[in-house]
Amino acid sequence: MPLRAPLRSRARAGAAAPIRGARRWRALAAALAGASCLPDERPYWVIDHTDALAMRFEVIERGPWGADPPPGGGPVAEAMPGDRVRATPFVAGPDGPVDVAALQPRWFVCGGTGCTGGQLVNLAEAPPCGPIELPQAETCALPPGPAATLELGPLRDVVGAASLGVIVMMVAGSPEGPSTGECMRRAEGLAQASSSLRDCLFFVRTLRIGPTWRAVVAGAAMGATSPVQPENLPWQITQIEPDVAPKIAHFAAWVPAPGGGEYFLEAQSGATLSARTGDALALSLVEAAPPQTYYAVSIDETTLMPSVSPIVEVRGAAWFSTTTAPFEPTAGPGFEIEWRAPEEPGTHHVYVVLADNRSATTAWLRVEVAAR
Repeated sequence: MPLRAPLRSRARAGAAAPIRGARRWRALAAALAGASCLPDERPYWVIDHTDALAMRFEVIERGPWGADPPPGGGPVAEAMPGDRVRATPFVAGPDGPVDVAALQPRWFVCGGTGCTGGQLVNLAEAPPCGPIELPQAETCALPPGPAATLELGPLRDVVGAASLGVIVMMVAGSPEGPSTGECMRRAEGLAQASSSLRDCLFFVRTLRIGPTWRAVVAGAAMGATSPVQPENLPWQITQIEPDVAPKIAHFAAWVPAPGGGEYFLEAQSGATLSARTGDALALSLVEAAPPQTYYAVSIDETTLMPSVSPIVEVRGAAWFSTTTAPFEPTAGPGFEIEWRAPEEPGTHHVYVVLADNRSATTAWLRVEVAAR
């Protein structure tokens, strides 16, 4: 079974939010309302119902303080005041990736107290979002759609913005369950009575503000509260490139051959592999780019002087499938695994989330399993 620890992403106040936040969030909301815990006997990697696995942030329009992507890098995954950002969820289902547009999700930016406490019941009354203040004090509603688009507004508190980021939540129904509107009604009703949120998706991820040195410079220009001034920054920190999400170039697969032995192939995300019942497939991820190096900033409480330390991103992968057969890691933090085809013929799907300690990406395969 692949380790789950590397797949924790930064959430509010630096807390960790698991990749399978949708299911855990449903259980939390039910517990807060006094409802019984939602049953979850299946292994965590089994996709036998609709589940959100990841959310991709990308700057689609750079503002005056934004950063260009590094050479050869993809869209920037952290943002600055004036940037326009798109948040795109990846939702997995038993029959393949789910068309998020068909779910008609609702989107929110959570205020300082978050979206999972008492404010949960007020989502239907959340005012429309304007440019998002950094940090944002009140929960607001983004336009509905398969992806969310938000514009970042003025920087008010550098430390608060860098620590909290922008908390984005998607609320959606599921093909096998209630509609998004019904999930919203059930969430609103939690103030008066217990209400089941089963098969409702409440998926929360945090957009990071940065790079940090740019936030300090922008904060000084905007009059934001900050214990650090630009002239106090070590020169090394200005060399930091903005965060870009990890990329999966393709899968490498070793598949048993009908006459014995095995054959090697490379497959893009969304490709179809053929196997027989009980076959053991070796799958590995090929990354498109190595991990980035960035700097962690700390502030001395006595002198208020900043110091920096270099950090290389730590990446890990978690695999999910539509069968209960476990994944056996064979090398690295989940980058190479062995997956055994089920004993029943049929079409199955394999999903993978590749994440570092700042952002994540997804890929998937279809596996057609034939009888021996």
